[in-house]
Parts: sequence; C-alpha cells; structure tokens
Amino acid sequence: MAKLSLSLLWLLLLSVACRAQLRVDSLVQALERGGEDTNRVILYRMLTGIVANTTPSEAIRYGRSGVELGKKLGYVRGVAGCYLNLSFAYGAASRIDSGILYVDSAIVWSKKAGEPARISLAYLNRGDFQMQLRNLRTALADCDTALHYAELANSDDRRARILQTLGSVYFAQQNYPESGRYYLRAAGLYDRLGNKKMAAIVASNLGNIDKRIGNYDAAISQFNKALSLAREAGDEISLAMYYGNLSDAYLSAGQYEKAEESAKLGMRQAVRQGNEVQQANMYNHLGQVSLHRRNYAEAIAAGLKSYAITGDNALTEAQHAAAQALAEAYSATGNHKEAYFYLQKSEALHDTLTRQKYDEDIAALETSFKVREKNNEIELLNKNRELQEQRLYRQQFVVAAALLLLALVLAGIFLLVSRHRMRQRMAEMELRNAIAADLHDEVGSSLSSICMLSEMASGTRADSRNEILEKVTTYSRETMEKMGDIVWMIKPAGDDGLDLRERMERFLYEMCGSKGIAASFDGDQLQLPKLDMNKRKALYLIFKETVNNALKYASAATISVSIRRNDETIVLKIADDGAGFDLLTVRKGNGLANLENRAREVGGSVTITSAPGKGTTVICLIPG
Repeated sequence: MAKLSLSLLWLLLLSVACRAQLRVDSLVQALERGGEDTNRVILYRMLTGIVANTTPSEAIRYGRSGVELGKKLGYVRGVAGCYLNLSFAYGAASRIDSGILYVDSAIVWSKKAGEPARISLAYLNRGDFQMQLRNLRTALADCDTALHYAELANSDDRRARILQTLGSVYFAQQNYPESGRYYLRAAGLYDRLGNKKMAAIVASNLGNIDKRIGNYDAAISQFNKALSLAREAGDEISLAMYYGNLSDAYLSAGQYEKAEESAKLGMRQAVRQGNEVQQANMYNHLGQVSLHRRNYAEAIAAGLKSYAITGDNALTEAQHAAAQALAEAYSATGNHKEAYFYLQKSEALHDTLTRQKYDEDIAALETSFKVREKNNEIELLNKNRELQEQRLYRQQFVVAAALLLLALVLAGIFLLVSRHRMRQRMAEMELRNAIAADLHDEVGSSLSSICMLSEMASGTRADSRNEILEKVTTYSRETMEKMGDIVWMIKPAGDDGLDLRERMERFLYEMCGSKGIAASFDGDQLQLPKLDMNKRKALYLIFKETVNNALKYASAATISVSIRRNDETIVLKIADDGAGFDLLTVRKGNGLANLENRAREVGGSVTITSAPGKGTTVICLIPG
C-alpha cells in the first residue's frame, strides 16, 4: 500500500519513460543539430522528463540547461516546464529538499506563464514530496491548492490524480472514511475519462481500505475489479500485485482455497513478466496460506524459495516475512534448530527494518529541517527584497514628490510672472485710458474753444478781434497748464512728495494772487511718502478743484490750505471765509460729489463742512 499511496505522478512519469525510451537518442540528436531557440528549451524539458526515473543525474543536467537557456530567451513557459521536470528528477534521486525548491520555482514561473494546468501539477508534486516527508497537513494544503488550479484548468485528469493523492494522504493518516471518499471521486473521473489503468489502481486502494477496517468481502470485490480493469487496460505488470492483494484478502476472510488460487495466478503472472520481486511476494502468500491450513511442508518449501529470492534482491521486508513464516513452520514440525535459526534471522531482519525505519525517519526529519531552513532563508531573502523594494519605493516616491513640488513651484512662479505681466499690461491699459480720458476732458474742450475763437477772430472787427485773441491766449495758457498737470501726474514720483507740495503751493498763490485773495499754505514741515500715480493724482485734483470752486463761488477774502501726515493717512484741509452754502440744497449742483468719488477710488474720503455766511471747509483723507 505504501507504494500505491504515493502520488501517481511517479507512475505516470515511469510509464511515459518506458514508452519514450526509444525517443531519447533521436531527441539528443535533434538537440545537437538545433540552435539556441525555444525548440531547444522544449527538447531539454522533454529529455529531463523522460530520463528522470532512469538516470536522474543526467535529467538534472538537461533541466538546468533548459532553465538557463529559457531565462536567456525570456521563454517563460519553457522555464516553468524545465523547473517542474527538474523537481521530478530530484525526487527520483531522493533529494527531496532540492525537489521542493525546484517545484517552488516551477510554481512561480508557471504562474508567470498563466498556465493553471501546470500550476496544478506543480502543487500536486509538492504535496507528494511533503507526504514523503510525512508532513501530511502540508501535503493536504498543497493538494487543495492543486485542486483549485485544476478547476481553473477544467482538467478532469488533473482533478482525478489530485483526488487520488488526497485519498493516499488521508490513508496515511488512517482516516479511512475520508480516504475512501476521495478515492471514489477519483474513480468516477477515471471512469468518465476511460482511464482503466488508473481506475484499477484506485480500486486496489479502496480494497486496501476495506481490508484495513475488516470489510473483507468488499475488499475482495475491489481487488477483483482492479484485476478486471487492469486486464482491459493491458496492464500486465500490475496483475501480479493485484493477485497478491486478492490472495491476502481471501486469507483474511478464511477462504484458503481461493487465497491459494489467487497466489498461484499471481505467481504465473510474475514468472511470465520475469518479476522476481513479485515472485517472492507470491511465495510468501502461498506460505501463509499453507501455515493457516497447517500444511507445514508446503509452507517451508514456499518460505525457503521466498527467502532465497529476497536475499538475492535485498528485499528486507519480504525476507523478514519469509523468515517469520519459516520459524513458525519449523517450530510446528518440531525442527527447533531450524526454527531457532530462522527466528534469529527474523529478529535480525526486524532490527534491520527498525534501523531502516529509524534512518528513514531521521532522514525525513533532516530533509524537513533543511527544507524549513531553506524556506526560512528564502523567506528572509524575500523580506529583505521587500524591504529593499519598500526603500526603493520610498526613494522613488520622494523623488517623484520633489519633482512634483518643483514642477508646482515652477508653475507657480510662471503663473506669478504671468499675473505680474498681466497686471502691468492692465495698469498700462488703465493708464492709457486715463490719459485718453484726461486729454479728452481737460484738453479737448479747451482746444475746441480755441479753434472756434480762432475762426470767429478771422471774421470780426479789429476791436472785437483783440478781445477774442485775449480769450485764445487764456485758453491756450490753461491748456498748457492742463497738459503740464497730466504729464506731471503720470510721471514716476521720486522726490518724497516735495514736487507735490511745491506744485500745490504755487497753484494756490498764483490763482489767489490773480484774484486779489489772501492765501496761506501750511506744509513746510511735511515729509510726504512716495505716492503712486493714482493717489497723487486724486490728491492734487481734489485740491485743485476745491480751490477753483472757492475762487469761483465763495467770494472769499482768504483761502487757507494745510496738509499733514497723521500715522498712515495724509490729511488735506482747505478752508475759505466765503459765503458758504447749504449742503442739503446745493451739493449735487456744485459737483461736490465728484470730490468724494475721486477720494473713494483710492480708498480715501472727503468731508465737507459749510453753512451760509460761515465759509466752507473741505477735509480729504488719503491712505499713505
């Protein structure tokens, strides 16, 4: 049962190797003739699989060459196939630890290739390795994973083999009900596929379960079914083994004649196949039947033949069974000398089997330890790689963030420069519009008047002409003053308000002097800040318009002007002792609202205080 409980992949590969042995030479010749391409990788993979069970070392050499070339060519499927067959080769060489490492690589590359059928096979192979190491839980987990990928591949053949392996794992755990369920599911799939050879193996496995639990009739039925299926499949090699299992079941059921008959049929088949191992087993079966029938002479004859064959072939377990049977048979006949001899042989062989079992357990533990140690190393390497990848990711993130920040800064600078340029253009546009408006409002009307007066002068008498020319002279002078004011208001200020004070003071004294009005200007100690064009213009025009209004309408004897700076505010005060007016009745008519608008445009304010007969006071506040 131990042989049957292993993954049937080994039987599959063995069968393939037997059928394909004749192809090895032709494949090697094709390998020698071919170039370094994907076909060569395929040849390496095929040769690795074919010779894995016969010459594992040669298979390993082929597999490694295939992996190396496949990686060089970037042929992912070829690398996956070579890794998988390499794992078979290492398993055949009893190097389970290396086999697990290579099957892990096969899983990785099969996933890269996106081949669920091959991934399923790789996990199944790893489950078989774990079962050999007696890591049954791990084997079950691998088989479950293999079954998942078999479902993805929709392969009944893969499903059947995985289910059969699961049955073998549960059998090794002595969980016979669960083992039987998986074997039955595998048998159903093999029947559907028409794979009678594999169905026969599953029937034999089910028979062994029934025999273990004492259900001998069911066991006999399953072994007979296995024989029938094997004959239909032409599997002559397995017939002797099935006959031996049937003989043992008949013996356990107390049906000695049928047990003897089955053993003899198995013997004929083993002789026909030249299989000495099975011949020794059949002799042991016949010897056991003879012992139960108390036919000790036949038991001794069969036991001696089995002992001789097993000794020549170093079959310790079978030889131990033969020695036990001989010791019992000789003891029953009274030949205590021979009985003692074979009893000693039996005990020695038992010790040998115990040591072998112990060595196997130790080897399995050592291999498991090596596998775990290598897995830990791989896990450590993977963690180091993950840490390196995380560090690289963080570095890349920092670089990307820095580049993004730099791009944002550059974009911000570009936007600021663009906005500054746009503001400059808007300021230039506003300045042009203001100049155009001032020229139209201040200069245009005066030039129109001069033009009309000039035309009138050409058609009038000499006495009238002089009067008109005086007006032309006056308008021209005013126009020049207005042009000077416009040029002065738009030129850059660079004198800390000195030019503004002088211009205001000169205008006040000139205008009041021409009208015979007393004037006073208080601003000698003032240090005005550098005002922008709009504030300077607003302050000057408010001052000028207020003075002109006082000269025209107030009939004042005195006009006083003071300008000072209070914290961050420029305070302009213009007062006269004229007639004054009622703010509620004349404010709109005198254009006083224009003063407030000018101040408001630059964030300032104008306050007008007046009453009839009490003069007028205008206070302008401008931020400065």
